[in-house]
Parts: sequence; C-alpha cells; structure tokens
Amino acid sequence: MPPARLSRLWLSIAWPFFLFVVTGSIVLVLWMQVAARRESRAVFTALARTNANFLHSAHMPETQQMMDYLGRLLNMRAFLRTGTTLLPEPTDGALLAARPGLVQLGAKQGVTLLEHRYEAVAMPVEPGRDLLLVRPEEPVFFSLWRPETVLVLGIFWMLSVGLAWSIARGVVQPIRLLAQRLPSIESDPGASLPGAERRDELGELARAYLAARTQIASEREKRQRAERMALLGRMATSLAHEIHNPLSAIRMHAQLLQSAPAREQAATAAEFVPTLLEETGRIESLVNQWMFLTRPEPPSMSALALEPIVSDAVRAQAGAAVHAGVTVKTEIPDGLAVMGDRRRLSQAITNAMVNAFQAMARGGLLRISGNEANGLVSLQFADNGPGFTQQALERHRELFFSEKEGGMGIGLSVTAEILEAHGGGMRVENGPNGGALVTFQFPSI
Repeated sequence: MPPARLSRLWLSIAWPFFLFVVTGSIVLVLWMQVAARRESRAVFTALARTNANFLHSAHMPETQQMMDYLGRLLNMRAFLRTGTTLLPEPTDGALLAARPGLVQLGAKQGVTLLEHRYEAVAMPVEPGRDLLLVRPEEPVFFSLWRPETVLVLGIFWMLSVGLAWSIARGVVQPIRLLAQRLPSIESDPGASLPGAERRDELGELARAYLAARTQIASEREKRQRAERMALLGRMATSLAHEIHNPLSAIRMHAQLLQSAPAREQAATAAEFVPTLLEETGRIESLVNQWMFLTRPEPPSMSALALEPIVSDAVRAQAGAAVHAGVTVKTEIPDGLAVMGDRRRLSQAITNAMVNAFQAMARGGLLRISGNEANGLVSLQFADNGPGFTQQALERHRELFFSEKEGGMGIGLSVTAEILEAHGGGMRVENGPNGGALVTFQFPSI
C-alpha cells in the first residue's frame, strides 16, 4: 500500500476521533456552564426569597443604609421597590439605564435579564413592597476563555491526540504490514504475522492471511506436481514417438543383416552399419535431451577450442545431412575458444544443426561461422531455408512448441538453457537475405 494511502487511512481514523473529542469537550463545557448558570439562578432566586422573608419577619427599618449593607453582605446590589420608587435610587450609568426594567420587574417570576447584561430577581416583602437583587450576568462563552479552562482543555486535547494516534496506529500498522506482504503472499516465508494473536477483527484478518498463504502454498505445490506430471507425460509421449522411427530402422536393418546369406553378411554389414550408428546416435541425442530436462547439472567448465567441437558434431551428423540434402560449411577461426562443458556444447551445436536440417526439407546450405568481438565469442548457424515464422520467433524458448510435424519442441529450449548455464545466450532471428539465423554467444576468455 503506498505511503500516501496509509497516511489517508491514518487521518480517516484519527481525525474524526480528534474532532469528536474537541467538539464534545466544548459542548460539554458549554452545557456545564449552562447548568451552572441555571443552578446559580436558582440559588439567586432562593437568596432573594430568604432575604425578603427575613425583612418581612424582622420588621427592620427599610433605609438606604440597610439596603447598602445588605448589598455588601451579598456582594450584589439590593433595592427596595415601592410602586415606582427604588431605595436607594441607582446612581451609576448602567443601573440608571436599567431602572425602567427594575420598576417593571414582576415579583415571583424568577431571574430576569436586564439591559447592560444585568440579572435581577424580585421577591415580595409585604404587599406593595418588593426586594430587588441585581448582579452582573456572566456570559456562557466567557468561561471558555478563562486561563484555567484553556489549560485544562489544551491538556485534554493533547492527550486525545496521543490516544487518537495510538488507536490509529494500532489499526494502520497491522494493515500496513499486511499490505507489504500481500503482493508476495505466494513466496512469503514468514511462519507468523504480528497481530495474529489479537482477538479482534485485525487478528482475524492476520489469521486469514496466514491461512490463505498456507492454502496457496499447498495449491501451488499440488499445481507444480500436476504440471510436472503433465510435463513428464508430454515428454514421454514425444520421446516415444521420436524413438519409434530410429528403433524401427535399427530393427529393420538388423533383420536384413540377420537374414542375409553368410557370404554376403560382411558386405551387408558394411552397408548397414553406418545407418545403424546414425539411428543409434539419434536415440542417444534424444535421451541426452531428456536427461538434461529432467536432471539438469551445472556444466563442467574448461577452456575449449570451438573448431574441433564443431567439426566433430558435423562429422557425427554427416549422414543426417546427406539424408536431408544439406551441405554444411564451417568457417571457425583457429584459436577461437570459450570456457565450457564439451559434452553440453556439442549437444547445443547438434541441436542447432538438426533444427536447420529439419527446416530445409528440400535441401540447402548450412553455414557455421565464428568470430570474437566486443568481449563476446559468437557462433552462428545460417541456413537458406524458409526462416522462422513470427510465432516461432516469439515462442522458440517454449517447451514442446514445434511447427514441424512430429517435432518434440525441446531442441532450442534445451540449447538456450545450456548457453545460459555457460554465462552466454542464444539469439534467434531471420537472416537479412532470408533463412534462419541462430547465434550462440559466450563471454570471451
């Protein structure tokens, strides 16, 4: 999963949580302030009622001095209202502006908000006389900006950020680990996964990943076994088909040799032995191909001159060349050498020659040349046959792909494997003047 995607996932978890905490804390503070103000007004009303009852029962003189004393005692302004007269009369500007509201304030109606943000409550002392208590109103939002409120909210929000980060990390970290390992689930060697021991949904997800990996590995092993069996079946079928013809030829010539008169057996043997050797060589080559595919071994490397190896392969395939009507010409410079395994290189050269013979059904010319340039030794096989089709150029490395009737489709594939085991490679193309061009390349020594 890309880092940006993970960041968005982290934010999608942490950011709503943090916003919820911030909004909830502000709403909670405001609600507590409203509740506190409601409670304060209830206490304010009860205080006014208590003092009105006290004035009524004590029969104290209702003077300006007594109202001033009561106001200082309660830490607010106290007035005695008789009709439209207030005792004492307001003198400061704010209360003077609120005087009409105080005169009109009804008794026993609770706390009333006056002009200039004053709160007032009226309680009857006796008929025609009311006690008025007045105090400044504290706004609800004002409490948010108190230093202690800001400090407490700041600490709470910082803790909320840490909690949000911890929660988001607990979710994102296992998902990040799963996202990193999911693309390589088939080759994941890990026997465990952090978080698999958890008893929540993330633990279930981790355990599901481990179960899926185990199942995929099991299915892959079953598939590989089935593919190997299918491969072996196809190889056995192709090999049996290819071996059938040379075996039939060997059997037929052996029977002819056996049935020949005693005096003619020497001449007959001289005639048939080359054919028998040729067909035996074909079988040996097919078996070598089979063994290389089923049990490849690293090459036994040593410095080898290419010209003798090519010459021996040409002589070994002389009968096949004559039978196919193909003339083989070699142009290998003396001293051209590579590091390699003689038996494997001979097999690769033979494969390239047989492929060319089969391509030139009506005969032709196969030119084998070698050169060294730019740190590479090249061995080219150029024929004047029809060349490779586009499909053959694209699929020549594919096992069992063959456009020739009865062909096994393993020659060029095995050849490419041999050359790569030698640190080189094979290039397959059509020549500029037509025909197929197969090039072996080796590192110079």
